[in-house]
Amino acid sequence: MSSFAVEKSTPNLSAEELSVWLTERIAAHLEMPADDIRPDEPLGAYGLDSIYALTVVAEIEDHLGVTLEPTVMWDEPTVAGLVDVISAELPLAA
Repeated sequence: MSSFAVEKSTPNLSAEELSVWLTERIAAHLEMPADDIRPDEPLGAYGLDSIYALTVVAEIEDHLGVTLEPTVMWDEPTVAGLVDVISAELPLAA
């Protein structure tokens, strides 16, 4: 996977860019290749525990300038589901 730069308050972030960035962050915590993470597979299947899940939520908030419920990764346990939730929280392009 190619890496996209994701900076705080990026209004033009595409769903693809967000998916790649999120997958890479999750893969780093799991110490596995990002290419092995499927967007529709529950993250618990890869061994993502609650500590890492909360850490990823904090990274999303810090990097994108959005506020998410701490339970978002349990409510939307896949990369695709998280991308949908995060995209809805991002400011629209001007």
